[in-house]
Amino acid sequence: MKENKKAILDILKKKSKKDGKFENLVLNLALQKIDSDNFEFDGEAVYTADKKRLVYYMNHDASFTIPEGVEIIGEMAFRGKKQLSHVIIPSTVKEIEHDAFYDCDELDNIYVPASVKAIRAYAFAECDKLKKITFAGTPDKLSRHTFDDCDKLHDIIVPAGSSKFFRKELHFIDGDTDFLVLEVPGKTPKEPSKNKKDEKASEKKEKKETSEKKNNKAKKESTKTK
Repeated sequence: MKENKKAILDILKKKSKKDGKFENLVLNLALQKIDSDNFEFDGEAVYTADKKRLVYYMNHDASFTIPEGVEIIGEMAFRGKKQLSHVIIPSTVKEIEHDAFYDCDELDNIYVPASVKAIRAYAFAECDKLKKITFAGTPDKLSRHTFDDCDKLHDIIVPAGSSKFFRKELHFIDGDTDFLVLEVPGKTPKEPSKNKKDEKASEKKEKKETSEKKNNKAKKESTKTK
């Protein structure tokens, strides 16, 4: 559904709860970064018209799967989404911008696909429960402030032979035991399995598609008989 900035803000006002003013401010700032007045809204998130940039996540669900085709997770796209505990980043994403997941307190485990080549400052800062992050590849740019004030972050899983790069980019000091940069020898770190909610949604979709195929087949056979 195509919308302009004013329409997007109006939709947010209707969806907002007690934190409406803060959300309105964040969305305003996110929209100002885009030199366009044409956006796509799918009922959950706002995207640029070509759907290559996720501008802002409008819901307050615990789980969200970013659609295939998104290349940029925009600045402040998920900022302050404190209920968000699980997010799936597709292999089409190339960049995660500043403050993208800032202050997402329930996130505890993140998988970054090999397609991501740049992660900007404070992208995952202030995520209070973040304990583990897995990199399937080595980005070209990784801000030293990516994980600022993630007090529980301990395990950073990276591809074999890349730990030196990650420690350097994140300015970890040799002998620092607050963080463990762990290499996966000889293979690419795997994406964790989907949570139960995502599995149920996937199963439901598959059942629906199977049912539709059966119905279509039955209709065709019925037509032939006639």
